[in-house]
Order: sequence, then C-alpha cells, then structure tokens
Amino acid sequence: MFKKKQLLFLLKTSLAILLLCAAAFGVFSYRVIDSIQLTKILDSSPPPSKRLDREDFIEQGSLVKAKDLELYLIWSKEELNKNEFLKQRGFSDQLVEEGDAIFFQEKVVLPELRQNDCLEIYCIQSKLRFSEIPSLLWKGLIGIEDYRFLDHKGVDPKSLIRALWHDLKVFRLEQGGSTLTQQLAKNLFYTNEKKFSRKIKEMIASAYIEFSLEKEQILQAYFNEVMWGSLQGIKIKGVSAAAFFYFLKKPSELDPYEVSILISLLKGPYYYSPVYKIERLKERANLVFEKLKSLNLFPDSSNPWPQETWDTWHKGIKARSEGMGFRSMYLLSKKVRERRTLGNFVFINQVEELNRDLRKRYPKSDFAIKSFKVNLKDSTMENQFEYYTKVERDLTLAIENERHQVGSTLKPIIYGLLEETGMNLNDSIETTPLTLELKSGPWAPRESHGGLPEKVLIKEALVQSLNRPVIRAVMKYGFDNFEKILVTKIPRLKLPLSEFPAQLLGSVELSLSELSAVYGEFLKRTCYGENESEVLNVLSDPLKTTIRFRVGEKLGQMRFFGKTGTSNNGFDSWFVGFDGLELLITWVGLEGPRDSEKEFKLFGSNSSFLIYKNYYQYRGKLFNEMACH
Repeated sequence: MFKKKQLLFLLKTSLAILLLCAAAFGVFSYRVIDSIQLTKILDSSPPPSKRLDREDFIEQGSLVKAKDLELYLIWSKEELNKNEFLKQRGFSDQLVEEGDAIFFQEKVVLPELRQNDCLEIYCIQSKLRFSEIPSLLWKGLIGIEDYRFLDHKGVDPKSLIRALWHDLKVFRLEQGGSTLTQQLAKNLFYTNEKKFSRKIKEMIASAYIEFSLEKEQILQAYFNEVMWGSLQGIKIKGVSAAAFFYFLKKPSELDPYEVSILISLLKGPYYYSPVYKIERLKERANLVFEKLKSLNLFPDSSNPWPQETWDTWHKGIKARSEGMGFRSMYLLSKKVRERRTLGNFVFINQVEELNRDLRKRYPKSDFAIKSFKVNLKDSTMENQFEYYTKVERDLTLAIENERHQVGSTLKPIIYGLLEETGMNLNDSIETTPLTLELKSGPWAPRESHGGLPEKVLIKEALVQSLNRPVIRAVMKYGFDNFEKILVTKIPRLKLPLSEFPAQLLGSVELSLSELSAVYGEFLKRTCYGENESEVLNVLSDPLKTTIRFRVGEKLGQMRFFGKTGTSNNGFDSWFVGFDGLELLITWVGLEGPRDSEKEFKLFGSNSSFLIYKNYYQYRGKLFNEMACH
C-alpha cells in the first residue's frame, strides 16, 4: 500500500513538472514568436521606385573610363552588360578606345541606377523578387544546404539528430543541422553565438516563419538578406550585390560555375575569401559544382574553371579590392536620387581614390577631403553637389560650418577688388623683400621660391602666386581704404587690416560654403555682369598657372579659371575651378592633431586639382570652356 502511494505521488509530481515545463516552454515560445518581425521578411521585396523626370546621358564627343561605365551599368536597371548595351544602340563601330577610356561619337542615354535597399552604414543591397532570382541559384542552394527544404516545416529532424550526435561526440557545438529557414532566422534576428538557447530560439522562429509564409517568400528573403562578405569595406548583402561585387554581373548572367562559387562563399565568405583564401574557395567550389551537376541542374557540357580562369578572376578580385569603384557606388547610392548620375559617380570615385592614396602615403595621419560644386547660373539645390569623405559625420556641418585656412585661393579676389579700384595688371610691381612693423612685432612675407627678378608684371605675380606683390599692391592703395572694401566680402575679417596683413595672403579661415559664396559673387560680377576682369583671363590658361605641370595634354587645351592654395605646411590644400558654368571647390587637409614640425608634400596642384582634372575629363560631358560675356 505504501509503495502504491509513493508511485502515485511520483506520477503526479512528474506530471506536474511536465506541465510546468510545457507551460514554461509555451511562454518561452510565445516570447520568441512575439519578437519575430515578419515584416523584415515580407519587406524583402524591392520597394517601388519612382522614375526620374530628368534623364542622364553621355554627350557626343566626350570621354568615359570603361571601368566606370561598366560599374554604372551593372548597378543600373539595364539588363544588358556594357558591350551589349552599347551594341544595341548601334555603337559597335562608333566607339574609339583611348587607353582605358571610351570616346563617344554619339549621344548615349543612360538607364537609372538601382537604389540601395540596405539601411545599414557601409552596406549595399538591391532586392529582387522571387521571379527575378534564377532558378539555378535557388535550386542549387537547396541541393547543397537543405535538400529537404520543400518538405520540412522549418526544422529538419534528420539533420538535427545527425548534428546533435556529432556535437555530443566532440563535446561542443560544431554542427547545427540548420535549415535554410533557420539560417534566415539567425541572419535576421539572432547572432552567431553558439549556444543551445540561441539554437532553440532559432528553431521556434523557423517553425513560425514556415507556418506564416510560403516557401517562395522564404527563399526570396534569404537571397535578399543574407550577407556575402565585404569588399572595399562595403558589406555585400543579398545575391544581387554579390553578383555585382564578385563577378561584375547581374544574377541573371551568372553561369553554373559562378553560381557554385557564390553558394560556396555562403558557407563562410571570410573563411573562403577569394582575395586571401583562393585555393580553399577553389576546392569547395569544385565540390559544390560536381554536386549540382549530379543533381542535373545544368547541362553536362558545363565545366569547372581551368586554372587560367581562376588566376584571371583572382587577379581581378584583388585589383577591385584595392580600388574604390564599389565603395564609390555605395556612397553615390546614399545620395538623393536626382544626384545619382554617372558624372557624380565619377566625381566620388576620384575623391575616394585620392583619399585611398593619402592613407597609403600617410597611414598615421587623419586626412579628409571636402568638395562643393554648384552651377552659378542655376544654383538651386538640384544643381549643387556636396561631398565629404567622412560619411559618418554631418555633411552640412562639414561644408557650411567647419573652416580652414584658404591660402592663395584668396589672391584672385584681392587682385580683382584692386582691379576695380583702377589697378592695371600690366603694371610692374616689386618682388624684393619687405618688412612691416606691426604691434605684434616685425612681419616679413616670404616667397616659396627664389631667383625672382626685382620687378614683375602684376599679372605675372598673380600667375606665379607670389606673396610680396600682393602686400605692396594693397599698401599702394592704402590698408584703410582697402579694408572698407574687403570687409564686405570676407566674413570675420580681423581688423584693422594693417595689423593683420597676413590675411591678404590667405591666413583667413573660411568654410567651403563661405568660400563658394565669395567666389560666386566675384564670378557672377566679373564673368556674367558688366565688370570685366583681367584676373579671370590671366588665370584661365592652365599651361601658365600653378597647375601647368599637372594639367595634361587634353585639359591643357581648354580654357578654365583655376587657382590652387596651400597653407600650414600642406595641412590645407585647395583648388578652385570654374569653367564658365560650374564652380568646384575642393579642400584636402589634415583633421587630426597638427604637429607644427611635420610637413606634408601636398599642394593644391598635386591633390585637390587632380580631382577636378579627372572629373571633367571622364564625366561623360563636354568641357564647358569659359567664355565670359
């Protein structure tokens, strides 16, 4: 009797414990399900896009780098590659290759760029609908990763038991037996930590997803949301970005072996890195390819890559990883839609390539680049373009409020104002040393090079960007008289000017927006208005100014206003360029601590001007030669 009571008590206790465990598991499952946001999966479809009213095009007679056009077209809504795109428009016999650039003898209308659907920083993604994902991709993925995907409901018991048995034998979590749905749940909602609690959450979430959605929706979300590694510091999210980054193709263009490589990378995009672990990736890709071939997913005539193809691809991937094209496309994708043009892509790419070179040359220095471009005949927001290499910082603050010493970029403004007072640029002026007795002590302006004649024409002093002639010209007119003029043009001028004459040589600090306003007013007055200025003519022959050794043959034949500026031992380098329509101001400078003992071999001519040069040569538009009045 006693034993019977004990057994009954034990049964009741066990039942109570089971009920409590079931209740606890129910509450746990409810909390897991409640935390699952199905909208993350349902939102994996590409959002509708609004067509632009204004088309982008390559002008007849202009140059575009072949690699820039290729990247642009791959990330566009165009279904054809570069060669097919141009051939379809009848350009097969009308293109002239010039090194790595293409000369267009006819106008080409460009397709719109796809939008970047990734909301994370330094991440690029273009969502596809399930119907746009090639069947070889999703069938191949199922065949390799989860061949019972179409039959199970989120959890595959057979795979789970096999993985559990393996983990018990090695006494650690090595295999998870994850289905594609579990992988999707982990990618969207959980971390990669190897814990049983995370695994249980993942299984519950997967069952809920399978209960709520169709298989096509799950596959679509998987191919749009999974990470495929990174390149140039940009995270590759989704198969569309993966095809773009790894093969310079759209998903629809991938061949069976390329599909095998992408599926192989999913196992571990860094473990099988095509840049650093190419042999490891090759070995896995061959295994995946043979498996897919055995499943009859593509014709028997398809073959793995020969070693030559692997070598070529590896070389291309390494070159692209060291370039800036993908990063530039990402940065362009974050701009408002009206500014996502081929020209702005070329511009960003030039800035980022210079920024990369600066990091290589000065790895311990915090350099940055800022640019401000505006159409002076139509300065609305649509015709302005601002750029700053520190994309994580506030762009408006950087362009409008942060100030830098402008150096010699101020000299054309000084000479232009003196010219309006009656000074003739064909007059002579002395270059010999002079010393001014200031309240702060004696001050003597210096020149960057010696061997100067005692006198030069004022326009020659301007072309050579000499310092002493500027001071002498203002002294002749009178510091007090000139101060009254200059104070209306330059914000925050230190007064009296006679005690702070170094401002005339550019020791003034202005933001890019402020310097643009100063130049915009000057250029509108002298180029578009009635006040003709010899200053513009003097600085419009690039073969004579401070950029003469950098301008090159093509741009050297053009007329445009250009002025470099360098100050603070190369800490601040500038270029101001104007082609009669667009004003482009670029600053390259050090943002970190400034060691007065350190000197950089940076000048406006070998830094900021190079951006101007390459942008206007390869943006796909004719150069608008300056012709004032």
